[in-house]
Amino acid sequence: MKKHYFISLFMYGAFWQAQIAIAPDPSDHEPHKNSILDVKSSTPSKAVLLPVVSQITDAADPDNDNNYRGAVAYSKTNATVYEHDGTNWSSIYNYVVEIRPQYLAHFSRSSNLNLSCNGGFLPPYGCTATGIIPLVSNGSLDFQGSFIHLSLASNIVTVNETGVYRITYRSYATFNGLNTDEIQLRLQKSAVATPTVFSTIDSKSFTSDNDNLGYSPVFNGSIVLQVNAGEKFRLQGFMQSGFSPLVNSSTSFQNNNTYGTGELIFEKIVL
Repeated sequence: MKKHYFISLFMYGAFWQAQIAIAPDPSDHEPHKNSILDVKSSTPSKAVLLPVVSQITDAADPDNDNNYRGAVAYSKTNATVYEHDGTNWSSIYNYVVEIRPQYLAHFSRSSNLNLSCNGGFLPPYGCTATGIIPLVSNGSLDFQGSFIHLSLASNIVTVNETGVYRITYRSYATFNGLNTDEIQLRLQKSAVATPTVFSTIDSKSFTSDNDNLGYSPVFNGSIVLQVNAGEKFRLQGFMQSGFSPLVNSSTSFQNNNTYGTGELIFEKIVL
């Protein structure tokens, strides 16, 4: 069924100034007196869909254009709304980090997570392995702001206050053996009612048929979501191997400053 939206254009004054209203209801066609564009919606309300890019580098990025300042776009890769300052794009959540560091918590990787498996001789060929990324909160790089209420136990972070959070997770990995087809770094969450049952809510993956790349894949993920008090989060490493009957396939999610320390960061969004 097609929906017809009524667009009302008001012209007035010597300079032909215009106001525009977009509304599904023809009886509600007048724009607000102080708006240039008034987008109306009935119940249930429909959202205004921002321009969407796969990553923010795909969006136009003019320098020294003050008229472009305030432009907004949504990046699917980072699940973040970006605002242009006339020179660069910046995540709207970065402003919270800069102004209110007391709403941040940082956890570092304490050691490597090593995974391995053997594909075997008999079909179905291939194997998988998983493990929980170790986390600490006691080094000079680790901190919890005074206004963010989290706790860490057994490599699991518990959020103790309901709110909107941006969760960023990072690591890098090495792999060897035969046919290590895929590696994933997974952000997992458990509900309050089932605290021991974790499901993946976001992940970053790397796939290759070449186990001798000569470099280490880097994982960098971020997600913004509403979190209820008592929900728990953890990082899981995953690997999948194809046919490798004689040599184990292996992956190491490493904690090494050569490529950057693995980390898990919580930012409470306070607007």
